[in-house]
Amino acid sequence: MRKNYVSLDAFAGIRLAFPNAEYDAEAERPALYIGADELIALLTFLRDDSNLQLTRMENVTAVDWKDRFEMVYHLFSYTHMHWLTVKVTLDHDAPVIPSATAVFPGVEFEEREVYDLMGIAFTGHPDLRRVFHVDSFVGHPLRKDFVAPPPPNIPCIRREGI
Repeated sequence: MRKNYVSLDAFAGIRLAFPNAEYDAEAERPALYIGADELIALLTFLRDDSNLQLTRMENVTAVDWKDRFEMVYHLFSYTHMHWLTVKVTLDHDAPVIPSATAVFPGVEFEEREVYDLMGIAFTGHPDLRRVFHVDSFVGHPLRKDFVAPPPPNIPCIRREGI
Protein backbone atom coordinates (compact mmCIF):
# COMPACT_ATOMS: atom_id res chain seq x y z
CA MET A 1 0.00 0.00 0.00
CA ARG A 2 1.42 3.38 -1.04
CA LYS A 3 1.41 6.11 1.56
CA ASN A 4 -0.74 9.15 0.91
CA TYR A 5 1.60 12.16 0.94
CA VAL A 6 0.72 15.83 1.29
CA SER A 7 -0.56 17.09 -2.06
CA LEU A 8 1.04 19.75 -4.22
CA ASP A 9 -2.00 21.96 -3.47
CA ALA A 10 -1.32 21.67 0.26
CA PHE A 11 2.32 22.42 -0.39
CA ALA A 12 1.28 25.67 -2.10
CA GLY A 13 0.00 26.89 1.29
CA ILE A 14 3.26 25.88 2.93
CA ARG A 15 5.18 27.71 0.22
CA LEU A 16 3.23 30.92 0.89
CA ALA A 17 4.13 30.82 4.57
CA PHE A 18 7.69 29.54 4.00
CA PRO A 19 9.03 30.79 0.65
CA ASN A 20 12.45 29.20 1.30
CA ALA A 21 10.94 25.72 1.61
CA GLU A 22 11.65 23.32 -1.22
CA TYR A 23 9.38 20.36 -1.97
CA ASP A 24 10.77 17.39 -3.84
CA ALA A 25 7.53 15.90 -5.18
CA GLU A 26 9.27 13.82 -7.85
CA ALA A 27 11.02 11.56 -5.36
CA GLU A 28 9.60 8.14 -4.49
CA ARG A 29 9.02 9.52 -1.01
CA PRO A 30 8.37 13.26 -1.35
CA ALA A 31 10.10 15.51 1.15
CA LEU A 32 10.02 19.13 2.23
CA TYR A 33 13.43 20.77 2.76
CA ILE A 34 13.78 23.70 5.15
CA GLY A 35 16.60 25.54 6.88
CA ALA A 36 17.34 24.84 10.54
CA ASP A 37 16.45 28.42 11.45
CA GLU A 38 12.86 27.93 10.19
CA LEU A 39 12.30 24.40 11.51
CA ILE A 40 10.31 25.20 14.66
CA ALA A 41 8.07 27.71 12.90
CA LEU A 42 7.45 25.19 10.11
CA LEU A 43 6.65 22.31 12.49
CA THR A 44 4.22 24.55 14.37
CA PHE A 45 2.57 25.59 11.10
CA LEU A 46 2.29 21.97 9.90
CA ARG A 47 0.72 20.93 13.21
CA ASP A 48 -1.74 23.84 13.50
CA ASP A 49 -2.79 24.53 9.89
CA SER A 50 -6.34 23.21 9.28
CA ASN A 51 -5.48 21.99 5.78
CA LEU A 52 -2.55 19.92 7.04
CA GLN A 53 -3.07 18.99 10.72
CA LEU A 54 0.16 16.98 10.85
CA THR A 55 -0.27 16.34 14.56
CA ARG A 56 1.71 13.11 14.93
CA MET A 57 5.49 13.04 14.80
CA GLU A 58 6.07 9.44 13.78
CA ASN A 59 9.84 9.41 13.73
CA VAL A 60 12.93 11.57 14.07
CA THR A 61 16.23 10.37 12.70
CA ALA A 62 19.40 11.53 10.99
CA VAL A 63 21.50 10.52 8.00
CA ASP A 64 25.26 10.97 7.65
CA TRP A 65 26.15 11.77 4.02
CA LYS A 66 29.88 12.15 4.83
CA ASP A 67 29.88 15.84 3.81
CA ARG A 68 26.68 16.84 5.65
CA PHE A 69 24.03 15.56 8.02
CA GLU A 70 20.35 15.45 7.26
CA MET A 71 17.75 15.53 10.02
CA VAL A 72 14.58 13.70 8.97
CA TYR A 73 11.15 14.21 10.53
CA HIS A 74 8.18 12.00 9.52
CA LEU A 75 4.81 13.60 10.28
CA PHE A 76 1.30 12.17 9.94
CA SER A 77 -2.24 13.59 9.97
CA TYR A 78 -5.01 11.38 11.36
CA THR A 79 -7.57 13.89 10.14
CA HIS A 80 -6.45 13.95 6.50
CA MET A 81 -4.64 10.59 6.48
CA HIS A 82 -1.54 12.00 4.80
CA TRP A 83 2.19 12.03 5.50
CA LEU A 84 4.95 14.56 5.14
CA THR A 85 8.68 14.14 5.50
CA VAL A 86 10.63 17.23 6.55
CA LYS A 87 14.39 17.32 6.04
CA VAL A 88 17.00 19.76 7.30
CA THR A 89 20.56 19.79 5.99
CA LEU A 90 23.24 20.44 8.62
CA ASP A 91 26.94 21.21 8.46
CA HIS A 92 29.01 18.08 9.10
CA ASP A 93 31.61 19.91 11.19
CA ALA A 94 29.17 21.55 13.62
CA PRO A 95 25.72 19.92 13.41
CA VAL A 96 23.34 21.98 15.53
CA ILE A 97 19.57 22.28 15.19
CA PRO A 98 16.75 23.60 17.39
CA SER A 99 14.94 20.95 19.45
CA ALA A 100 11.43 20.09 18.27
CA THR A 101 10.32 19.28 21.83
CA ALA A 102 8.50 22.61 22.16
CA VAL A 103 6.18 21.57 19.30
CA PHE A 104 6.20 17.77 19.73
CA PRO A 105 7.23 16.88 23.32
CA GLY A 106 7.37 13.18 22.42
CA VAL A 107 10.54 13.63 20.37
CA GLU A 108 12.65 14.17 23.49
CA PHE A 109 14.02 10.62 23.58
CA GLU A 110 14.55 10.38 19.80
CA GLU A 111 16.57 13.60 19.80
CA ARG A 112 18.69 12.21 22.64
CA GLU A 113 19.25 9.06 20.59
CA VAL A 114 20.35 11.10 17.55
CA TYR A 115 22.63 13.15 19.79
CA ASP A 116 24.23 10.04 21.29
CA LEU A 117 24.67 8.06 18.07
CA MET A 118 25.28 10.85 15.53
CA GLY A 119 26.55 13.80 17.60
CA ILE A 120 23.93 16.30 16.46
CA ALA A 121 23.25 18.91 19.16
CA PHE A 122 19.69 20.12 19.81
CA THR A 123 19.49 23.66 21.20
CA GLY A 124 16.70 24.13 23.71
CA HIS A 125 16.38 20.41 24.46
CA PRO A 126 15.18 19.91 28.06
CA ASP A 127 17.52 16.99 28.88
CA LEU A 128 20.17 16.49 26.19
CA ARG A 129 22.37 13.64 27.37
CA ARG A 130 23.52 10.29 26.09
CA VAL A 131 21.07 7.38 26.01
CA PHE A 132 23.12 4.29 25.15
CA HIS A 133 26.68 5.25 26.06
CA VAL A 134 28.33 6.48 29.23
CA ASP A 135 29.32 10.15 29.28
CA SER A 136 33.01 9.20 28.99
CA PHE A 137 32.45 7.33 25.70
CA VAL A 138 34.32 9.04 22.88
CA GLY A 139 32.62 9.46 19.51
CA HIS A 140 29.27 8.74 17.92
CA PRO A 141 28.96 5.17 16.55
CA LEU A 142 26.58 5.83 13.64
CA ARG A 143 28.80 8.43 12.01
CA LYS A 144 30.57 7.23 8.90
CA ASP A 145 33.91 8.54 10.24
CA PHE A 146 33.58 6.71 13.58
CA VAL A 147 36.54 4.54 14.51
CA ALA A 148 35.74 1.96 17.15
CA PRO A 149 38.05 1.91 20.17
CA PRO A 150 40.20 -1.19 20.58
CA PRO A 151 38.70 -3.94 22.72
CA PRO A 152 39.76 -3.97 26.34
CA ASN A 153 42.71 -6.13 27.28
CA ILE A 154 41.02 -8.93 29.20
CA PRO A 155 43.20 -11.91 30.12
CA CYS A 156 42.02 -15.21 28.74
CA ILE A 157 40.85 -17.66 31.40
CA ARG A 158 41.47 -21.28 30.55
CA ARG A 159 40.26 -24.32 32.35
CA GLU A 160 42.83 -26.99 33.02
CA GLY A 161 42.55 -30.15 30.97
CA ILE A 162 41.05 -28.46 27.94
